[in-house]
Amino acid sequence: MAKPHDGVMRGELEEVSLGDRRLDARAHEIFARLAVAPDESFPEQMANEAELEALYRFFANPKVTMDRLLAPHIAASVARLQTQTVVRVVHDTTSLRFDGERAGIGIINGNTRGFFAHTSLAISGDDGCEPLGVLALSPYIHKNTLNRRALTQQQRVRATQAIPREKRESSRWERQAIETQAKMPPSVRAIHLMDQEADDFHVFAALQRGAMNFVIRVSPRRVTSEKLLARDVLARQPAKIFRSVRVAGRAKPKTSHPVRAERVAELEVRWGKITIRRPAHDRHDVAETELSFNAVHVFEPNPPPGEEAIEWLLVTTEPVESLEDAGSIVDHYRVRWIIEEYFKALKTGCAIEKRQLTSFDGLTNALGLFVPIAWRLLALRHLSRAELTPPATHLFDVEELLLLHALLEQRRHKLPASPSTKDVMLGLARLGGHIRNNGDPGWLVLGRGYIRFAEASIGWNLARRCDQS
Repeated sequence: MAKPHDGVMRGELEEVSLGDRRLDARAHEIFARLAVAPDESFPEQMANEAELEALYRFFANPKVTMDRLLAPHIAASVARLQTQTVVRVVHDTTSLRFDGERAGIGIINGNTRGFFAHTSLAISGDDGCEPLGVLALSPYIHKNTLNRRALTQQQRVRATQAIPREKRESSRWERQAIETQAKMPPSVRAIHLMDQEADDFHVFAALQRGAMNFVIRVSPRRVTSEKLLARDVLARQPAKIFRSVRVAGRAKPKTSHPVRAERVAELEVRWGKITIRRPAHDRHDVAETELSFNAVHVFEPNPPPGEEAIEWLLVTTEPVESLEDAGSIVDHYRVRWIIEEYFKALKTGCAIEKRQLTSFDGLTNALGLFVPIAWRLLALRHLSRAELTPPATHLFDVEELLLLHALLEQRRHKLPASPSTKDVMLGLARLGGHIRNNGDPGWLVLGRGYIRFAEASIGWNLARRCDQS
């Protein structure tokens, strides 16, 4: 298996090719600086004003593109898939907001400006759910937002329907799923996971046409070919007692979800088949007229008075013939939350939204360097919280473990003789000031420890080169 960690993540940028050796070398230098302190500003990360000016020139260079900067990380991520039998590929979109004038960015909502990043993150198919890396990323902006504000809702729908499918923003779901599927090693079976935004006949048709496996959340109120709601079609099947789950409270409303109190919800589940029909206005865009799926309906039959019931309806290509099968489908979909953590690593751990670059191209180029750093932070935090972790050599080589051991001895903290990955992650957190009695390490303390280890690693590697010269 390709190691996720090699020095300061050299493996994630080793094969970068920008068409100019000097640019390649500069990319390595910048990447090392960013990886050491990903949450700091560019002026803090660069040693002096000359380096800062060189960084801005680098991001503005037409030979530097996000795709070229990301290519080595994607290749390393694909290499990490080699030992997997099943991989979950989570697809989701996040918005990135930027203050001030930036050439080429669009409107996210209201008067907020920025762009969107549609991301595909690979997660191991076992119970460990290890983040394996980003397989694809597509930044985009809403086009013609200001022009459409004067239109009625019906006029907006008609304008969208007039756009060919391949040019619609919503086509990103099937397009990127097909792109990532093509990267799968022959021995690996991918299951693509998407939230309710991908509840689209075009998406289902494209994935089925490509013989791709998926679990996608849809609206329980989706109308089937029987002209019944999907939840009502599945209501013909007997409900089974499923699980008791703790529902987190929500102090503030989030989008369409109201405030709720924390509680334990008793869930039931049904499963069966549903068939949906092609929308009438899409008859020229897709050949299929009907599509059938297995479906799993998880619901809370008796929510507390005044509380919104918990309800998920998942459609899938996976077999669902038993309660165990239904549970497996739910467990696949629950892995989707890891990409939300990845976005936090990108926004909080790497402070991508605070980058003072003046154009869409410059910002997306910076994104190309921060994507693997955010993955690294996510992997660190995820493995630090795992109950069962592999040996530390899964992530670190012997020399790195010796360095970490020496750093921790200075803080009167000793690694076990044969440390696990969790031991090492807790050691890194200790470097960041974590106190064991405070519970599991969070983003900030783990990030600080990572920064201190990376700084020491750079210094150690430089010293070794001098000794060898």
